[in-house]
Amino acid sequence: MKIAREQELDLVEISPNATPPVCKVMSYSKYKYEQSKKDREQSKKNKNKDIKEIRFKPFIGIGDYNNKLKRIKFFLEDKHQVKVVIRMTGRSSFENAEILMERILKELEEVSKVESIPKREGRTIIAQFQPI
Repeated sequence: MKIAREQELDLVEISPNATPPVCKVMSYSKYKYEQSKKDREQSKKNKNKDIKEIRFKPFIGIGDYNNKLKRIKFFLEDKHQVKVVIRMTGRSSFENAEILMERILKELEEVSKVESIPKREGRTIIAQFQPI
């Protein structure tokens, strides 16, 4: 601490869990800036881990289905995980939703791998895909 005062700098604790704790004589504001810079770099690397969600209904038109499928493929090519949700509305049955999910699985087997198999959660069926 005496050396830090003489140099008009701060004594910054680098790793408190080490024995003895590691400290460095430096400007604290400079240390905070370097840490925030490291955090920003880390967050840039983790940004590609976004999960995109695409929602379907059991009775979907061919055009809408094709557009949503294109969007899913675009997200997978862009290295995003995709969560496909088929939500029941009104009196729609699970049979139609399961047929739709099987169709989606077949279409996406070339460009992705299934991270979580399709499962029912209340009135929805959810599956998650990961890019290859």
